[in-house]
Amino acid sequence: MLMMLFSSLLPSARAEESPAPAHELPEGFCYVHELIDDVILDIRYAGTHNFVGDVIDGYEAPYAVMTVQAAEKLKAAAEEFRSLGYRVKIFDAYRPQSAVRHFVRWSADAEDMRMQAEFYPEYKKKSLLVDQGYIARNSSHCRGSAIDLTITDLDGNEIDMGTGFDYFGKLAWHGAKGVTEQQAQNRLALKTVMEKHGFRCFGHEWWHYKLMNEPYTKTGFNFPVK
Repeated sequence: MLMMLFSSLLPSARAEESPAPAHELPEGFCYVHELIDDVILDIRYAGTHNFVGDVIDGYEAPYAVMTVQAAEKLKAAAEEFRSLGYRVKIFDAYRPQSAVRHFVRWSADAEDMRMQAEFYPEYKKKSLLVDQGYIARNSSHCRGSAIDLTITDLDGNEIDMGTGFDYFGKLAWHGAKGVTEQQAQNRLALKTVMEKHGFRCFGHEWWHYKLMNEPYTKTGFNFPVK
């Protein structure tokens, strides 16, 4: 049973209640917490706990925004997880193009290595994060149908996936050597439910999923998250 795959919980602070929407979005987009009332938002780029160490351009509030089509599919996945006693926790969803440009500028600054120990300990040259595809110059997140997420128990404690969010290195890959059998099963369980509901995983990041039939295949958006 899928239920048996979820174990080895990691302690984490219980998330605060999701904030109310504060901004009218472009047509075709929505706030995820308007559809999933028990979603946990930990929008890393709206704060400083991320691989850059600063608030990222384009993030004015800690909201998760997606296209309506992607959010509805995510809602269906969340309902299945909830039936197993788990909740969805989101690290990032729609990402403005200004944020992508911020990431690329940061990767060229060889002097700023503040967050290396947590997020990219295998890399001494940050520019390689772009060259190897961890930082995309044209991110699928900008099209509004990609999501970075994990699963928690009902109290907000994260399932142990073997690495944290935005760990740049082989340990975060699907099928990675060095994770425990239970951690691998937990990743597979997340993948199984997300793919069942229309999302495709990214092989080098266990947390990253993209809607397979996304409505905007070529349009990158740049409205702020607020």
